[in-house]
Amino acid sequence: MLNITVNNLGDVAVFRYAGTMKLPVADRLRLAVQNECCVRVAVLDLAHVSAIDAAGLGTLVSLWNWSKTSGRMLKLMNVPPKIEELLALTNLNSIFEFCSAREMLELLCRAFHEVEGSESGRKAEDADDIPLAPPAIRVVTEAML
Repeated sequence: MLNITVNNLGDVAVFRYAGTMKLPVADRLRLAVQNECCVRVAVLDLAHVSAIDAAGLGTLVSLWNWSKTSGRMLKLMNVPPKIEELLALTNLNSIFEFCSAREMLELLCRAFHEVEGSESGRKAEDADDIPLAPPAIRVVTEAML
C-alpha cells in the first residue's frame, strides 16, 4: 500500500513516503512533489520505504532533474541502509543531497519564522518569542494525483 504524507511550512515541504517505490506506484511520489507549486525545498523522507526498484530510482532521478530545472532544492532524508547501498551501487548517491535531522530542523525553523514574520508584520530575526505551531500536514491520496 502507498502512503504519502506532506508536511508544509512556508516554502519547505517534507514528503513522507511509506511503502514500496516500485511499479506501478513509484511515479505517484513525483506527481505529489511536482504538484506542490509553492515549494522551494522538497525533502523526501524515505524512512518508511520498504523496497525500491528501477522505477523508484527513475522517480528519484526525475525529481532531481525537476529540481535542477525548476530552481528548487531536493534533499533525501532518513534513507534506509539498503536503499543507501543501492544509491551507492548505481552511483546516484553522488547527485543527491542528504538532509540530516539537524538540517531538517533548521529548514523548518527558518521557514516557520519566515511565515510567522510575514503574517505578524515582524521580521524573521525578531521572531524568537513567537510560539511554535505545528506545520500543516495532509495526506496525499491516489484521487488527488
